[in-house]
Amino acid sequence: MSISERARPIMSPQFGRIVSNEDVQKALDWLRDSADELGRAAEAAANASSLVKHTEALLFLASDEKSAEAKKSDARTQQRWLDAVGEEARAAGELVKLKALREAAAHKIDAWRTEQSNFRALKI
Repeated sequence: MSISERARPIMSPQFGRIVSNEDVQKALDWLRDSADELGRAAEAAANASSLVKHTEALLFLASDEKSAEAKKSDARTQQRWLDAVGEEARAAGELVKLKALREAAAHKIDAWRTEQSNFRALKI
């Protein structure tokens, strides 16, 4: 077997492709269509973060404790603060999930580009 025969890829453009044209189209569509959802998730995460600070400040002011550190600890043990922290975590998780899905779609497109480039190089 010659070197060029060994260097030839196992997959051909017609069979065994890693990423199909349909997969790329779906990834492109999803990247376009998910932009608004990503924006809403970023907004929710920012709002949730501010809500934690706001809730802590209100609970701090309402505390009957004497020292600032004791007031802060008292505020952070209240269910309202815990609920706000839980919402912040949920919003942050949703934002990370959407970013990861967009990154995966972009990687799929990059794999398709690489595959297309390799097939074009074989035609020379």
